[in-house]
Amino acid sequence: MATWKKVLFVIVLVVFVGLSLSFTFFSIARDTFEFREITDTEETGGVDGWEFYGFNGNNNTTEVHIDYVRDENGNSPDMARPVKAVSDFTIVSDEYVEFIHIGKDVEYIADSAFYYCKKLKAVFVDEENPAYCSVDGVLFTKDMKTLVLYPVMNGQWKEEQGISETKDTFDIPEGVENIGSFAFYKNTDLVHLTFPSTLKTIGDMSFFGCGNMWSIWLPEGLTSIGADAFSYCGSISPVMYIPSTIKHIDDYAFFSCTGISVMYMGATSEEGIAFGESWLPKNESRFLFNVAITPEYGKTLSEAQAEKERIDNEKQAEEAQQ
Repeated sequence: MATWKKVLFVIVLVVFVGLSLSFTFFSIARDTFEFREITDTEETGGVDGWEFYGFNGNNNTTEVHIDYVRDENGNSPDMARPVKAVSDFTIVSDEYVEFIHIGKDVEYIADSAFYYCKKLKAVFVDEENPAYCSVDGVLFTKDMKTLVLYPVMNGQWKEEQGISETKDTFDIPEGVENIGSFAFYKNTDLVHLTFPSTLKTIGDMSFFGCGNMWSIWLPEGLTSIGADAFSYCGSISPVMYIPSTIKHIDDYAFFSCTGISVMYMGATSEEGIAFGESWLPKNESRFLFNVAITPEYGKTLSEAQAEKERIDNEKQAEEAQQ
């Protein structure tokens, strides 16, 4: 190896090790609970007061109380400093937290505040809170119009508590109009999901990585599907129906939905619908490449259900002959 290449390799190695050590030191040095005072910021919906913005969890923090500013270990709540907001990515990919308790003064919770908490079973909200509520551990806005978060382990917890007979089924309540971004992110327990007739919007990455979910029908009245909303939901199959009321489908909405072979559109044409980049699943093989399937317009939900039944029966017949 040339001398200059060896020197370059050593420099790159030293920089890499240095960055790794710095990151490790920063992670260890961070407090478990971090708060800051905010003033009328757009990021927190114009809320004034104290914000919970940082969390560095460990195996001793299985429950988190978000009510008052606390010390670095989450103890000694200061009643004079109520928490008003929870920022984006406050608790990220946590391995330990099982329960989150929201205090009565919290006015704003970012969609990604509790991003992919892998063991989170339930979120509980103080009954006096005017902005949020929880039903069986699922987080909603107080008016029940937005489903904010369905914890990753909520199905298993409800099954253990005798609240539900199975962990893989969830019926979104009637009256819910919006599903927040990241609401069901990477929930692999979920198989059967029922949408309410009142649903209007599905947020970005709402069902990203729900790899075992297959039994869904989107309702008429739905107007918007966010970016990557159903990305990597490989078990959804074989027919997807998009309601006639849809006005916007964002980028990569059905990326890597390999089970979808038929896309039925309720609208008579693409006119009046804003499509994002590569929103269709690419499942049709042409030569050496997979290309996007072709949507069929002017279809009804009953036609989509009939087509799914036909394909399922055909598949079952083929399997029986083998």
